[in-house]
Amino acid sequence: MMPFPSRDDVAMAQILRDCRDGHDLPDTRLEVTGTETGPDGETVNVNRVACRKCGTVRVTRWRPPDPSAQAQLITAMGTYEAPEPGDVPGLAERALLVTDAEYAEFIAQRGFPGGIPSHFAPDRRTVAELERLNLALQIRAGQFGLTDRGRSLGEILPVPGYAESAGLIDAVSGAALFWPPVEDGELSLTVVISPHDPGPDRSYASVAEVSCRFHTGYISLREIAGREIELPPLAAGHGDYRLRFHAGEPVCLLQIWPQPRRKPQVGV
Repeated sequence: MMPFPSRDDVAMAQILRDCRDGHDLPDTRLEVTGTETGPDGETVNVNRVACRKCGTVRVTRWRPPDPSAQAQLITAMGTYEAPEPGDVPGLAERALLVTDAEYAEFIAQRGFPGGIPSHFAPDRRTVAELERLNLALQIRAGQFGLTDRGRSLGEILPVPGYAESAGLIDAVSGAALFWPPVEDGELSLTVVISPHDPGPDRSYASVAEVSCRFHTGYISLREIAGREIELPPLAAGHGDYRLRFHAGEPVCLLQIWPQPRRKPQVGV
């Protein structure tokens, strides 16, 4: 079943709709931005360029010319790829402008005519304040988890092949697994829940980020075969969040804030 739509989903659909009659693309069609290996093992030149209005990516592929030939006919094939939400210009700002009527219409069109379920956390991103919690976790097997409240660690253990990974974190929809520098024992963990990116703390040796979609806006930290520690409601309710994990000894830092989904990142 598809996840319940968020206001980010509405904003992305609106931005892509507004741009469907013509993308604003730089004229760099045969400028090589990368290469691939074709089915026959030969090199294929690739040009990837994003629309400046909606982030849609035009991908052009062609074979490099033979330097020994006197005349060349280059055949270029172009396709379009949908952007990651985090690569759509102005998406977060547009989401704040989505009206209640637009949101209600959008979720009804996607099979949820009853509106936002009453057990979902409210969207408080315009009024929420940063919250900081200092916790002591009991680590087993060098792991701890973060899940939708009441869900099982079986969502992420064992880590499925389709999980996104940033080295220190593995994530699937509704669950994430963290790998602190403690194999067995107590970990001092600071958790920051913010309505906006609080910025990385560069005093830590290792930092990684992934995106994770939480389905109700209520989440819990999970010790392996141990406690479920309920955290405060997330600032924007249900939807996509960014998890930035800083690993150090003996203290780690986890930052959580609403952000449209984008690719994992290691380092800052």
